[in-house]
Amino acid sequence: MSMEKIREIIEDSGYGSLATSANGQARVRPMAWIMLEDGRLWSSTYRSSGKVVEMEQNEQVEICFVNSKKVHVRITGIADLSGGSEKKEELLRTNPKVGRHFSGGDDEKFVHIEIQPIRIEWTEPGFGEYHQVERQKQG
Repeated sequence: MSMEKIREIIEDSGYGSLATSANGQARVRPMAWIMLEDGRLWSSTYRSSGKVVEMEQNEQVEICFVNSKKVHVRITGIADLSGGSEKKEELLRTNPKVGRHFSGGDDEKFVHIEIQPIRIEWTEPGFGEYHQVERQKQG
């Protein structure tokens, strides 16, 4: 499956369930994501959110997307919360819905989340095996 197909599944899904870990306990919540051309995922959250502390303590995450045809995509990756005002402004331009929550790239409450994928896999509906997606190496 191509990265373009993965992007289509993510867009069709609407939300992806982000899994983090807190003191050995898995924590999952739905979030809206955008996928960049190179496969990185971007989202946003409030500085006060528990998921910020969880990702600061353990940057390893997984996101699961299920589209309208029930095709699953799982992305295992590393979370980076260091995105500054430039990345926040780009996210606001790319996903205007983020503007409902934050006044701009300098909003102190605004945390930019970037996930660098380590593994991307997908499966058809049912009990099939997951298939790994081959990605082009970054530069």
